[in-house]
Amino acid sequence: MTASYEITEERRAAKRGRGAPEPQARVLIVDDIPDNRTLLAVLCEQMGLAVECVEDGREAVQAARTGGFDLILMDIFMPRMDGIEATRLIRRLGGRPAETPIVAVTTAAEPGHVLHYLECGMNAVIAKPIVPSKMTEVLSKVLGAPLSRTRRGRSSARKAA
Repeated sequence: MTASYEITEERRAAKRGRGAPEPQARVLIVDDIPDNRTLLAVLCEQMGLAVECVEDGREAVQAARTGGFDLILMDIFMPRMDGIEATRLIRRLGGRPAETPIVAVTTAAEPGHVLHYLECGMNAVIAKPIVPSKMTEVLSKVLGAPLSRTRRGRSSARKAA
């Protein structure tokens, strides 16, 4: 099943209007695969994070330059510009964008790869396939704030059963 997941400012405002708390942080999700962006966006939203999604490293560099993000989730293998090159360019921007934590999200998460990503300027690595509890743990450490996932829909269904 292919899903498209775009979070617009109107949607965020509507959620806040229904009593939803302000997001704890703004996250840029960078992945060329729509289903991966959707999964990462849903998990981030469940942690109370606001998200914006782009499709490749070039778009990530531009968004980082202008977006004021608190965290970037960066796929490694993407067309046009990969996550390593995008990370290097973001680090060269200077100022707040260069200081934004960048977390690699990749299938290539063996120890040697992880060391390489850290040497390239990334702050942490989340292995694919995504394990939600591990993602929550990594993002909590990187953001320096405890995060937890809400289970919208599932918890109320259990209560009704």
